[in-house]
Amino acid sequence: MSPQPSPPVHEPILDTGLVGVSSGDPQVLRQQVFLKGEPGAVEPAEGVVVVTNLDSADAPVIAEINRDGSFLATVDASTDQVLRIQVKQGERRSEPVDLLLAGEPIEATQTMLAHLPCLTIEPAAWVVLEAGGSDVVVRNTCAEEVSIGAPRLRRGAGPFGVSPAEAFVVTAGESAAVTVRADGEGVEREDVLFLEVTAPEPGRRVLTLTLPD
Repeated sequence: MSPQPSPPVHEPILDTGLVGVSSGDPQVLRQQVFLKGEPGAVEPAEGVVVVTNLDSADAPVIAEINRDGSFLATVDASTDQVLRIQVKQGERRSEPVDLLLAGEPIEATQTMLAHLPCLTIEPAAWVVLEAGGSDVVVRNTCAEEVSIGAPRLRRGAGPFGVSPAEAFVVTAGESAAVTVRADGEGVEREDVLFLEVTAPEPGRRVLTLTLPD
Protein backbone atom coordinates (compact mmCIF):
# COMPACT_ATOMS: atom_id res chain seq x y z
CA MET A 1 0.00 0.00 0.00
CA SER A 2 1.16 3.49 -0.74
CA PRO A 3 1.38 5.77 2.31
CA GLN A 4 -1.63 8.01 2.69
CA PRO A 5 -0.85 11.72 2.36
CA SER A 6 -1.23 13.78 5.51
CA PRO A 7 -4.25 16.07 5.51
CA PRO A 8 -3.30 19.62 4.62
CA VAL A 9 -2.66 21.95 7.53
CA HIS A 10 -4.27 25.34 7.09
CA GLU A 11 -4.55 28.41 9.24
CA PRO A 12 -7.56 28.39 11.57
CA ILE A 13 -10.70 30.05 10.26
CA LEU A 14 -13.12 32.18 12.29
CA ASP A 15 -16.61 32.54 10.81
CA THR A 16 -17.80 35.93 12.11
CA GLY A 17 -21.29 35.16 10.81
CA LEU A 18 -21.55 32.67 13.69
CA VAL A 19 -20.28 35.10 16.35
CA GLY A 20 -22.65 37.25 18.41
CA VAL A 21 -22.55 39.37 21.55
CA SER A 22 -24.92 40.13 24.39
CA SER A 23 -24.72 42.49 27.37
CA GLY A 24 -23.83 41.51 30.90
CA ASP A 25 -25.73 42.49 34.02
CA PRO A 26 -26.38 46.26 33.87
CA GLN A 27 -26.22 46.40 37.68
CA VAL A 28 -22.51 45.59 37.84
CA LEU A 29 -20.06 48.47 38.05
CA ARG A 30 -18.04 47.38 35.01
CA GLN A 31 -19.93 46.59 31.82
CA GLN A 32 -19.37 43.05 30.61
CA VAL A 33 -20.29 41.49 27.30
CA PHE A 34 -20.56 37.84 26.37
CA LEU A 35 -18.95 37.02 23.03
CA LYS A 36 -20.40 33.76 21.79
CA GLY A 37 -19.32 31.64 18.88
CA GLU A 38 -21.97 29.20 17.69
CA PRO A 39 -21.09 25.61 16.72
CA GLY A 40 -18.90 25.73 13.62
CA ALA A 41 -17.57 29.22 14.35
CA VAL A 42 -13.97 27.95 14.44
CA GLU A 43 -12.47 25.49 11.96
CA PRO A 44 -10.69 23.29 12.90
CA ALA A 45 -12.36 23.07 16.32
CA GLU A 46 -9.38 23.27 18.65
CA GLY A 47 -7.21 25.74 20.55
CA VAL A 48 -8.36 29.00 22.06
CA VAL A 49 -9.84 32.34 21.06
CA VAL A 50 -7.91 35.45 22.12
CA VAL A 51 -10.16 38.49 22.61
CA THR A 52 -8.59 41.93 23.09
CA ASN A 53 -10.49 45.10 23.90
CA LEU A 54 -8.64 47.64 21.76
CA ASP A 55 -10.12 50.52 23.76
CA SER A 56 -8.87 49.42 27.18
CA ALA A 57 -5.56 48.33 28.70
CA ASP A 58 -6.99 45.06 30.08
CA ALA A 59 -5.14 41.82 29.43
CA PRO A 60 -6.59 39.75 26.57
CA VAL A 61 -9.33 37.27 27.46
CA ILE A 62 -8.63 33.63 26.55
CA ALA A 63 -11.59 31.32 25.80
CA GLU A 64 -11.37 27.59 25.11
CA ILE A 65 -12.80 26.34 21.81
CA ASN A 66 -15.25 23.47 22.26
CA ARG A 67 -15.20 20.29 20.20
CA ASP A 68 -18.05 21.62 18.02
CA GLY A 69 -16.17 24.84 17.21
CA SER A 70 -18.16 26.99 19.64
CA PHE A 71 -16.77 29.25 22.37
CA LEU A 72 -17.86 31.76 25.01
CA ALA A 73 -15.73 34.69 26.19
CA THR A 74 -16.68 37.16 28.94
CA VAL A 75 -15.06 40.53 28.26
CA ASP A 76 -15.09 43.85 30.11
CA ALA A 77 -16.31 46.16 27.35
CA SER A 78 -19.06 48.63 26.46
CA THR A 79 -20.80 50.21 23.48
CA ASP A 80 -18.56 51.77 20.80
CA GLN A 81 -15.50 49.82 21.88
CA VAL A 82 -13.76 47.45 19.48
CA LEU A 83 -12.90 43.82 20.21
CA ARG A 84 -10.10 42.10 18.29
CA ILE A 85 -10.63 38.34 17.95
CA GLN A 86 -7.97 35.85 16.91
CA VAL A 87 -8.00 32.04 17.00
CA LYS A 88 -4.79 30.51 18.38
CA GLN A 89 -3.87 26.90 17.71
CA GLY A 90 -0.27 26.35 18.79
CA GLU A 91 1.93 28.45 16.54
CA ARG A 92 -0.91 28.97 14.06
CA ARG A 93 -3.35 31.88 14.29
CA SER A 94 -6.23 33.18 12.26
CA GLU A 95 -6.07 36.67 10.83
CA PRO A 96 -7.39 39.14 13.43
CA VAL A 97 -11.01 40.25 13.10
CA ASP A 98 -12.19 43.53 14.64
CA LEU A 99 -15.78 43.82 15.86
CA LEU A 100 -17.41 47.09 16.89
CA LEU A 101 -19.84 46.79 19.80
CA ALA A 102 -23.10 48.47 18.83
CA GLY A 103 -26.54 49.10 20.30
CA GLU A 104 -27.81 49.86 23.77
CA PRO A 105 -28.17 47.34 25.25
CA ILE A 106 -25.45 45.70 23.23
CA GLU A 107 -27.00 43.07 20.99
CA ALA A 108 -24.98 43.06 17.78
CA THR A 109 -21.54 43.50 16.33
CA GLN A 110 -20.25 44.57 12.98
CA THR A 111 -16.93 44.03 11.28
CA MET A 112 -14.83 47.17 11.17
CA LEU A 113 -14.03 48.58 7.74
CA ALA A 114 -10.52 49.68 6.86
CA HIS A 115 -9.86 53.31 7.61
CA LEU A 116 -8.52 55.39 4.69
CA PRO A 117 -8.29 52.59 2.07
CA CYS A 118 -5.60 54.45 0.10
CA LEU A 119 -3.24 53.91 3.06
CA THR A 120 -1.97 50.32 3.14
CA ILE A 121 -0.12 48.61 5.96
CA GLU A 122 1.97 45.48 5.32
CA PRO A 123 1.53 43.25 7.27
CA ALA A 124 -2.01 44.55 7.70
CA ALA A 125 -2.90 43.36 11.19
CA TRP A 126 -0.48 40.83 12.72
CA VAL A 127 3.30 40.61 13.16
CA VAL A 128 5.15 37.55 14.51
CA LEU A 129 8.48 38.53 16.08
CA GLU A 130 11.45 36.29 16.75
CA ALA A 131 15.10 37.36 16.86
CA GLY A 132 15.82 40.85 15.58
CA GLY A 133 13.18 43.18 14.25
CA SER A 134 10.53 43.33 11.57
CA ASP A 135 9.50 46.22 9.35
CA VAL A 136 5.90 47.27 8.93
CA VAL A 137 5.59 49.13 5.61
CA VAL A 138 3.20 52.09 5.56
CA ARG A 139 2.40 52.88 1.91
CA ASN A 140 0.54 56.05 0.96
CA THR A 141 -1.35 55.90 -2.35
CA CYS A 142 -3.58 58.81 -1.34
CA ALA A 143 -3.58 62.11 -3.22
CA GLU A 144 -2.18 63.93 -0.16
CA GLU A 145 0.30 63.31 2.61
CA VAL A 146 -0.72 61.27 5.63
CA SER A 147 0.31 62.24 9.16
CA ILE A 148 0.70 59.52 11.77
CA GLY A 149 1.11 60.14 15.49
CA ALA A 150 3.87 58.60 17.58
CA PRO A 151 3.42 54.80 17.46
CA ARG A 152 2.31 53.43 20.83
CA LEU A 153 1.83 50.06 22.49
CA ARG A 154 -1.47 49.16 24.11
CA ARG A 155 -0.02 47.69 27.34
CA GLY A 156 3.77 47.97 27.13
CA ALA A 157 4.27 44.92 29.37
CA GLY A 158 6.04 42.79 26.76
CA PRO A 159 9.58 42.99 25.37
CA PHE A 160 8.38 44.95 22.35
CA GLY A 161 9.88 48.19 21.09
CA VAL A 162 9.09 50.36 18.09
CA SER A 163 10.81 53.02 16.00
CA PRO A 164 10.37 55.75 15.07
CA ALA A 165 9.18 56.80 18.51
CA GLU A 166 7.84 60.12 17.27
CA ALA A 167 5.13 61.25 14.87
CA PHE A 168 5.93 61.04 11.16
CA VAL A 169 4.53 61.98 7.75
CA VAL A 170 4.23 59.76 4.67
CA THR A 171 4.26 61.79 1.47
CA ALA A 172 1.71 61.00 -1.25
CA GLY A 173 3.01 58.16 -3.42
CA GLU A 174 5.74 57.24 -0.92
CA SER A 175 6.15 54.70 1.87
CA ALA A 176 7.73 54.58 5.31
CA ALA A 177 8.88 51.75 7.58
CA VAL A 178 7.97 51.28 11.22
CA THR A 179 10.35 48.80 12.85
CA VAL A 180 9.09 46.60 15.67
CA ARG A 181 11.44 44.59 17.89
CA ALA A 182 11.26 42.08 20.72
CA ASP A 183 14.51 42.83 22.54
CA GLY A 184 13.20 44.35 25.78
CA GLU A 185 12.59 43.00 29.28
CA GLY A 186 8.79 42.63 29.48
CA VAL A 187 7.27 39.22 30.18
CA GLU A 188 3.98 39.34 28.23
CA ARG A 189 4.17 37.53 24.91
CA GLU A 190 1.81 39.69 22.90
CA ASP A 191 0.74 43.29 22.66
CA VAL A 192 -0.98 45.67 20.26
CA LEU A 193 0.68 48.47 18.29
CA PHE A 194 -1.41 51.51 17.38
CA LEU A 195 -0.63 53.63 14.32
CA GLU A 196 -2.97 56.58 14.75
CA VAL A 197 -3.63 58.70 11.69
CA THR A 198 -4.11 62.38 12.48
CA ALA A 199 -4.55 63.74 8.91
CA PRO A 200 -6.11 63.96 6.39
CA GLU A 201 -8.74 61.83 8.18
CA PRO A 202 -8.45 60.80 11.84
CA GLY A 203 -8.42 57.06 12.43
CA ARG A 204 -6.16 54.22 13.45
CA ARG A 205 -4.53 51.04 12.28
CA VAL A 206 -3.91 48.23 14.74
CA LEU A 207 -1.26 45.50 14.62
CA THR A 208 -1.11 42.52 16.97
CA LEU A 209 2.48 41.70 17.98
CA THR A 210 3.20 38.14 19.12
CA LEU A 211 6.14 35.98 20.13
CA PRO A 212 6.33 32.27 19.27
CA ASP A 213 5.31 29.94 22.11
